[in-house]
Amino acid sequence: MKKTFTQYILENNTAGSRKAQSYLQAIKLIAKIFSKHPHLHNRYGDIWSIQSVELADELYQYILEQQKQFRDGKGIFVGESPKSYWEGRFCSAAIKSYKEFLILHPYEERLWDIYNNTSKAPDDISKQMLSKKINSSEKLIDDKDFDFSTKEGKEKLSLVKTRVNQNFFRKMILHSYARKCCITGLNIPEVLRASHITSWANDKTNRMNPANGLCLSATYDAAFDRHLISFDEDYRIILSPKLKKYTTNEAFNEYFIKFKGKQIALPTIYLPNQTLLEKHRNKASAQ
Repeated sequence: MKKTFTQYILENNTAGSRKAQSYLQAIKLIAKIFSKHPHLHNRYGDIWSIQSVELADELYQYILEQQKQFRDGKGIFVGESPKSYWEGRFCSAAIKSYKEFLILHPYEERLWDIYNNTSKAPDDISKQMLSKKINSSEKLIDDKDFDFSTKEGKEKLSLVKTRVNQNFFRKMILHSYARKCCITGLNIPEVLRASHITSWANDKTNRMNPANGLCLSATYDAAFDRHLISFDEDYRIILSPKLKKYTTNEAFNEYFIKFKGKQIALPTIYLPNQTLLEKHRNKASAQ
């Protein structure tokens, strides 16, 4: 479980952040402290043995309380070091992340299974992914007094699922394009975007459609989103007439004119949907 969790938090780590390493160290410190308290060790084991979301949530609440008690000179953290881990709330953040992992990793595995079923049409894949439920999703929300049976509660859970699905869509599209910008070949994950051909907001049925995505670096993602560039029937780059006024700019020529008419790098499966691209390039041509 430790190896899988480590991979999970590294995938979701912010560039330049040491969050993943801090979380792993925090869990190691908690386990060390628990080994001194037989009742805690018996209850939670070495932490990596926890596979129950309910038990992980219970542990998270316990660590939150212990961090509060430490400020009053009480609890299991007193006399332990380095105290920055509980003063800075890294311990509760680490256990929260582990709890989220127990919820989201199985959900993402089910989505990958759907993605890898190449016998299905891309739009069917989208429908199937969107229909999947996130088990124990209410435990992703910190407010324990929230009534999830109400309209407001259901909307809050829906927002959580949207965030999770958007994150998975990015992983799916970057995977499809071998983690490279399909225009330039740039392979720095931090500047790559999973660009929807038709937007998340305007096309609900294609939100998780792998054929509704392109892997673009930030500059081209912004240009594509604003219909300043698009792609023709052979996946060659076309420029909006609106860009003509920039042709005297040297940087523009390097970033855009250089690629005009060139075919993008295509994924081996789930080619960009031409019906969706047609709608996009019609807007680009009209500018």
